[in-house]
Parts: sequence; C-alpha cells; structure tokens
Amino acid sequence: MLRQLSRGFALTEMLVAAALLAVGLLGQLALLVTGLQAERDAANMATAATLAADLGERIRSNPSAASFYALDPAATGPPATDCGLSAPFDAATRAACDIEEWRREAVTALAAPEVQVDTKAIGTTATLCAITIRWEGHGPYGREFTLQLQVPK
Repeated sequence: MLRQLSRGFALTEMLVAAALLAVGLLGQLALLVTGLQAERDAANMATAATLAADLGERIRSNPSAASFYALDPAATGPPATDCGLSAPFDAATRAACDIEEWRREAVTALAAPEVQVDTKAIGTTATLCAITIRWEGHGPYGREFTLQLQVPK
C-alpha cells in the first residue's frame, strides 16, 4: 500500500490560526479605543488649562477687583450691566463683564463646564485666586483642572 503525502493545512490548523488572528485584532481595537479616550481627555485638560489661564489674565488685568471674580459653581445670571464697548466701566463692572464673556467661551469649549473661583486676601498686598474647572468626561482620567495665582493689589 502506498501512502499519500498530505498537502496544505488541515481544518483544525486553519481554525486555530483564525482564532489567534481574531484575538490579536480585538486587542489592537481595545488599545485604539483607550488611546482615543486618552487623547480626548488630554485635549479637554489642555482646553481647561487655557481657559483657566485666560481667566487668570483677566483677573491680573483688573487687580483692584480681584475679589469680584469669586464664583460659586451654582451661580448663574446675566451680567450686572451692559457690557458694550461704549459703556463706562468701573472695576466691579469690568469683573462682571469679564466673567460673563469668559463663561460663554467656556461653555463652547468644554462639555458642561462647572467653574469655581475662590479668592482670599493675603494681607493688604495681594489676593490669592484658585480657579477650578470641572467638566463631563467618560474616560478614567482627570476631569478637573485647578490654577492658583497670586494677584498683587
């Protein structure tokens, strides 16, 4: 009796190879999804840092009214006055208009931002401001950014 040589792959070997390929592709897909979430969270963190720096510069440009920039996350409402360019501004009015303009920018830049600004006088020479921005997110990474600055009076 002559024995025939077998050629090609057996069905079992093909199934094992397909299963290994599927496991590898699923692992790559999970890694891609995690990377995209981390990228989105990093972009939101950078946006929050930029927004906090912007508000910090607004406070620094109006140092005599630093305490008027204090914000409670639950506080909402229109500015105290018309913020048109022709309106004369005192320091407190400028602070109210800055906050209102900044809030509009924050709402367009982040998903459901919540802002808290705490101000604390440091003697008679400066004010310490802590700007905290929280936003909605789905990843495992941070969804809060805090910037602290000291504003000389």
